[in-house]
Amino acid sequence: MTYYVSPFTFDFAASKIDVDVGSEDVDCILFYSAIKAAQASREGILYDVIARGSGLSVLGPGVQVGLTVQLLGSWQLRYPIGNYRARVAGGNLIGGPIGGPIAYSAGVNNLLIQSAASTVVNPDGTMPTLEQIVAAILAAAAANPIHADIRRVNAVTVDGAGTEADPFGPV
Repeated sequence: MTYYVSPFTFDFAASKIDVDVGSEDVDCILFYSAIKAAQASREGILYDVIARGSGLSVLGPGVQVGLTVQLLGSWQLRYPIGNYRARVAGGNLIGGPIGGPIAYSAGVNNLLIQSAASTVVNPDGTMPTLEQIVAAILAAAAANPIHADIRRVNAVTVDGAGTEADPFGPV
């Protein structure tokens, strides 16, 4: 049995939530709203609960605690096969088999944007859009990249310059 809430198709028999082709960005708040609609549907009430959510408590004008969506049992989000980057933002998505909330799809690079202390704040009192959140995170990552020194990884001494002509290697 399946149930459709744009852009998601809930496959109750397989415990998969398929994302429509062309929908590369998933917002956790909209995703959880779709899950609640699917759970309350004629099909959904015949099956175990898909997920539970917590958060979104209002802290003041334009400020909310972030949403955490926990997929229960073997439920997973699944993107169509392709060659693209898929993003989940606007809250935390957890759960799924062995802690994997997103099912493998060939060619898809999944970007799961999580926060330990998720708070949604906008100075003008409105909630930011998914595009604004993703743009802010990517800008911060570009401005402050994490630098790793391969020579210190696992306390193993390596040599080489890390180039094609002189690759890193153990001493």
